Amino acid sequence: MCDSYSQSQSQKGSATLIALVVVSLIAICVSSLMWQQDFEIRKTQIYKENTQVSWLQRSLIDVVRLVLKIDLVNSPGVDHLGEIWALPIENSRVEDYLKNQDLPEELRSIKFSGAIQDAQALFNIANLWDSNTSSVNLAGLQTYANLLEQLGLNKNLADQTAQYVLRNNRRLQYLDELINIPGYSSDMLRKLSRFAIVLPEPTAINMNTTSNEILLALLPTLSQADAMRFIQLRVSMPLKSQNDITQLLTKIQPNRALQPLSSVEVKSDYWLAHTNMLIEQRSIHTQALIRRFTTPQSDKNYTAVLWSKQRIIQVK
Repeated sequence: MCDSYSQSQSQKGSATLIALVVVSLIAICVSSLMWQQDFEIRKTQIYKENTQVSWLQRSLIDVVRLVLKIDLVNSPGVDHLGEIWALPIENSRVEDYLKNQDLPEELRSIKFSGAIQDAQALFNIANLWDSNTSSVNLAGLQTYANLLEQLGLNKNLADQTAQYVLRNNRRLQYLDELINIPGYSSDMLRKLSRFAIVLPEPTAINMNTTSNEILLALLPTLSQADAMRFIQLRVSMPLKSQNDITQLLTKIQPNRALQPLSSVEVKSDYWLAHTNMLIEQRSIHTQALIRRFTTPQSDKNYTAVLWSKQRIIQVK
């Protein structure tokens, strides 16, 4: 009964926090749309000038950064899919949250959505090398080859990718840069983008958030059924330590000797923010890579945006 009451209180607390974040998001958007006196001038700037649109999208990214900071304060040692950051905001309207406000029609029609993705749930291409990108990391190379094979792609691309970067002595920054390596195609990169990313440094894979495909690439001794059971069990029992990972894998495969895993974790430092805003006939998609620090940096922020990409689609 006590557990049920605690869970209820926790859910109420999360709901309150989500509501506060959403209201903050709306307030930022409304403020950004009302920073000048003449609305017709504002309308022209917002809808016609990409600089103003980018400013608006950055406001949404700031809300994502706030959510990540709140999550760090609440649970500094673990990140899993049951936390507030994993809850998306979908197809929302400004007027849905400010119904009692006298809003211009232009504001009422704006739709927005957003989601936070754990970047360390994906395979990090930087894991193909050591931290100085001076030699090949054999464990990372094998995991990437396994992943390519899982996706029905040429597993030899793992070694080709590692050697190409070493020969050219040039770090990758974006996954799209793989197109410069012989053997990759645009279709392959679209498929791979669901499971891989390029981060600024080698990172561990978060076993609380990673996918079935990454699990099988990381632990090829697992069967499909084993991987699915691992994912199901971690929902009810989020992993809080390396020991939890070992115990869960032993539970799934009790008769198999477990090899040491040095490239896995239960928390994350890198995140992807996905935002979308529908303004009149333009759908504006933004993706940003965010790093979260455990302590405030020189600018007193716990997060930093490392890069941001924007795509504008004309909607009929």
